[in-house]
Amino acid sequence: MCIKIKEKFNSPQKQLTSYVHSTSSDSSNLFDTHNYSKDLLIEIDQSEHDFHVTPSSLEPHCPIFTLAIGVLDILVLIVLYIVQEGTIITSETWIKMGCKYVPCMKPLYSKAEQEIYNVGLKSQCQSFLFPYQFFRFITPIFLHGDITHLLSNLVYQALVGTLLEGKYGKKTLAICYILFGFSANVMSSLCNPKSISVGASGAVYGLLFFCIIDNTLRVFTITNIQDKIIQFLITLLVIPYFILSIFLDVDSSGHVDHAAHIGGAVMGTLVAIFLCDMPAFITTRIPHGEKRIQLIALTSIIGYFIITLLIFYLFIPVHLK
Repeated sequence: MCIKIKEKFNSPQKQLTSYVHSTSSDSSNLFDTHNYSKDLLIEIDQSEHDFHVTPSSLEPHCPIFTLAIGVLDILVLIVLYIVQEGTIITSETWIKMGCKYVPCMKPLYSKAEQEIYNVGLKSQCQSFLFPYQFFRFITPIFLHGDITHLLSNLVYQALVGTLLEGKYGKKTLAICYILFGFSANVMSSLCNPKSISVGASGAVYGLLFFCIIDNTLRVFTITNIQDKIIQFLITLLVIPYFILSIFLDVDSSGHVDHAAHIGGAVMGTLVAIFLCDMPAFITTRIPHGEKRIQLIALTSIIGYFIITLLIFYLFIPVHLK
């Protein structure tokens, strides 16, 4: 028999025990000795009165969002090949499809340049929302340079996305993924305003940093040595991606957008601080520790976007000369 517990119990905070053996006489005290702050799956063996308590996030799950975003990335690349009628995609095609291209996202610096180039730019960028095509902070996430570029992102996107979606759910992961990609392209626009940029590596960097911090913090909250080893191995799995993205040109364009990686990593770190459960040795040293940490993280996320977007639109000049 399985009972799913959703309510938060007001009993004193105690460490959750993963397995409890109980007789019928003391089974009523089970909920008095454990604090359930999240959904739990309680499995009860009526013949032996054994109670197995498992967080619902550890139940087998289908990573719907992770699969959907992977399929979408593949389909978009196929469409690009069809539109281009080949596997070599030109910059004109990238711009039409929604890559990060700053002259489509804000007006040119001088009136003279606007008079000379705006007609051509409007045709090149498409007229929708020109010259304030804000959507180009997001659409590059779904564009990739070639199959190698796509696969290098998909492998780790699938690995890390599946882990995080199992714990935080598809809606939370979807919001995080968009935030990471948005942050990556904002940073890329600030640091490389003259370049064309595509790819989900900035969003993947955000997922990786989120996963690393989540697993590192979890090591301090679990006591089983086997679980600690598993968390450590999961963290080790992401290291090859960093090496690949730093030292190899994965998008065949001759340029790796490290600014986008930094933007994704910064947002991944802030979101992790906001969402992850903090160990007691941190929260107990700060008054209202967990809430205060979450407030600082949320304020930092909002402040980051306000500051970077203001800098981009007010202080970054755009030239085509």
